Amino acid sequence: MSEFIPLPTPHDFDILHEDFCIQHPVTGLDSYGFVPQMKSQNIVLPAGEIYLRAGKHIGPNQGFGVRHIWTQHGHELPRYGCKAIHDVATYVSSIIVQGAPIFCEFHQRAGGYRLTVLRSSKGCVILAPFLAIPSEPESNFYSVVTAYKHQRVHGTQVGKVQTKKAPDP
Repeated sequence: MSEFIPLPTPHDFDILHEDFCIQHPVTGLDSYGFVPQMKSQNIVLPAGEIYLRAGKHIGPNQGFGVRHIWTQHGHELPRYGCKAIHDVATYVSSIIVQGAPIFCEFHQRAGGYRLTVLRSSKGCVILAPFLAIPSEPESNFYSVVTAYKHQRVHGTQVGKVQTKKAPDP
């Protein structure tokens, strides 16, 4: 695990590379949780860590990560404690918690099936898979695409989030 780095400031988001992983605000880990391998409707959804990256906003409903979440949904997030771009990680971590249900609509996109993590009182997080080469499945991961206040999702529940605790000092 890498050394704990304080959450980026709003200025940092002007210079961070889009693939930079934003550490979990409580645990200090790069991973926000883990999607276990799931089988549903004769489809295998691969296991992988969940990462929140600095991301980029391309346009309406296009982009990923912190920049996209803040640009696309920042206007609705202050009432949930997310008042600035550097608060996005805390908002996302409040949704991706141990046991949060994972849903899949089974509409395949380039790269695989998107998944939705729901915590109805807080909102939902959309995850996109990044699949490794077959000989190294442990490098599969899911990237946070977006997060927003939404209390219902479509699709079939296919599993639950698993989380890790921060290592002892």
